[in-house]
Amino acid sequence: MRNKFLLCNFIFVFSLIILFLNDHFLKLYFHNWLTGKLSDVVGIILLPFLLTFLFPKFRQNSVFVTALFFTFWKSSYSEKFIGFYNLVSPVSIHRVVDYTDLFTLIFLFIPYFFIKNQNKIKFFEINRLAAKLLLAPSVLILMSTSPPRYYEYVPYTGNIIFSSFSITFKDKSSEDVLNDLKNRNISFRKDTVRIISEHKRELLMAWQIETSNLDSKKQLFEVSQDSLKNDIKNLVNNSNWFIIDSLNIEDEMVKNIQFSADDYTTSKAKESVITINGLRTNKNLNEDSVKRKLKQLYRKAIVKELKNY
Repeated sequence: MRNKFLLCNFIFVFSLIILFLNDHFLKLYFHNWLTGKLSDVVGIILLPFLLTFLFPKFRQNSVFVTALFFTFWKSSYSEKFIGFYNLVSPVSIHRVVDYTDLFTLIFLFIPYFFIKNQNKIKFFEINRLAAKLLLAPSVLILMSTSPPRYYEYVPYTGNIIFSSFSITFKDKSSEDVLNDLKNRNISFRKDTVRIISEHKRELLMAWQIETSNLDSKKQLFEVSQDSLKNDIKNLVNNSNWFIIDSLNIEDEMVKNIQFSADDYTTSKAKESVITINGLRTNKNLNEDSVKRKLKQLYRKAIVKELKNY
């Protein structure tokens, strides 16, 4: 029989509230060591309570199951499992590989003590609260821990690659937006390196391979230089990928801002979307410095700069 106390106690409810607030609010506004580790601490407290409620025979053994799962979860070995799960599940899960998070295992003594002595400390129980009301929110909040990052930072180059950074322009075509940039003396050009890189397979397949020349010093590929130039020119002209070599934003010079410009037409109006694919900042920054820059400068300031508010 499931014990209501395991979910309807002050420790569990308080930890659940902290986890929700930290993941969906505090992390967005305060990127620091505390908010980064707080979710792991309260999550490690919550999970044994939840496991014991769902599987009463576990009792305090749920603490050891949690320790094993958390260690696996924080390791690179869980990558394939997470990838497969996200393919088949409507609710995606994410986490960052960080072995320093394993220090939070010491907090398992809290659920261990409460689960072992649950019949002796009934004064911690919240009598008017129903366990069924907490079950679904608890599972969803635990699964939504550590939202995916919208960027990847390469320390030795200073490059930041974005996975989701788009700016929408209502009632404007991509051509209108690009003309606005020109009129404001923001210089940009076609991102030929990216264009050729993205189409290299297509270009390679267009060349004729002379297999009879494999064992000789003769040319392996038979390709007309003029034909190749024309193919590349056509790809570049038809591409919507651009690059701004440098842009002064709030007294900081930001380089290699890579973006694409797309048009979308709906039943109500036309709009265009500028998607920022990447840029280059300082090398060898720590994680907190990158988050702080992205929050305070790049995301807000670039939007302001390109939209010319």
